[in-house]
Amino acid sequence: MMKSLAPIALTGVAAAILWNILQILMAPVIAWIIGMLALGLKIGLAVLTIGVAVYGARWVMRNRAKSEVDA
Repeated sequence: MMKSLAPIALTGVAAAILWNILQILMAPVIAWIIGMLALGLKIGLAVLTIGVAVYGARWVMRNRAKSEVDA
């Protein structure tokens, strides 16, 4: 009876060891993923800001040109 339970006990011990290793390894991995997401957000906001600035400048120039033609 005990001989047949040995693989189950060994599997449980191996799973516990692997779980602890995974917990140790996941902290830096999660930090790296969050860092990459933050970097992507910063780049996206910068591109959005530049796009809005260019669009606004073109809109102002276009409206000034229209008002000069109308006057």
